[in-house]
Amino acid sequence: MTIYTPTGATSAPLVIVSPGFQMARAQYASYAKHLATWGFVVVLTDYADTGFFANHQLLADDVSAVVDHAIAQLPIDAAKIGVAGHSLGGKISVFAATQDPRIRAVVAWDPVDSNNPSVAPQKMTGMTAALAVVGETTNASGGGMPCAPAAENFAQFYAAAPSPAMSITVTGADHMDWVDDPSCGFCGFCSAGAADPALVRTVTKRLDVAWLRLHLLGDAAMEPWLTAPPELASLTIEQR
Repeated sequence: MTIYTPTGATSAPLVIVSPGFQMARAQYASYAKHLATWGFVVVLTDYADTGFFANHQLLADDVSAVVDHAIAQLPIDAAKIGVAGHSLGGKISVFAATQDPRIRAVVAWDPVDSNNPSVAPQKMTGMTAALAVVGETTNASGGGMPCAPAAENFAQFYAAAPSPAMSITVTGADHMDWVDDPSCGFCGFCSAGAADPALVRTVTKRLDVAWLRLHLLGDAAMEPWLTAPPELASLTIEQR
């Protein structure tokens, strides 16, 4: 893991960030650093099992183990815990929140509910964490194996989430726009979209801060950034 701590933190909210399938945690360093500048202690993790058929239940259990470690070792407020992640990391973040009530808020970046066990909707009925998802319009279908199949994509997580929940769709974005270096070898597996990856990352970082500060810290000043962000013309926003 890589840990980012705000200067002078003594009892900060915690966010655990999980990477996408076959992605190194370094691909999400910019998100972790950005959250730290807004007062969060951020733990950026890798998976213990990086195989193609990793047990997703065990990966979700690992998130709770990281929570245990952070409570014991880091300057955090154990009552203010959030999680975030991309693709598989988005699924694992939601999965962890369905079984660990210490997790109060989730932001999932184009999550994909692939492989067993399925999370949306099967495991989400009793989830108490506030969930925000952000997704794209390019990789839900297409030749071969879509990167974010429509039956397993971010929209399914939003549909299954209890209130409060939020969905942002970035027009023209693709599944790999969320990584810091979209030129990585594995990134070419997904079809490229028309949106600027920099816009996707900016929208997501803004969502991360606003959603997590609102639901972990009660920071009502964040609400306008969720309802009318500067990039609104490129987005479709739903909330309940």
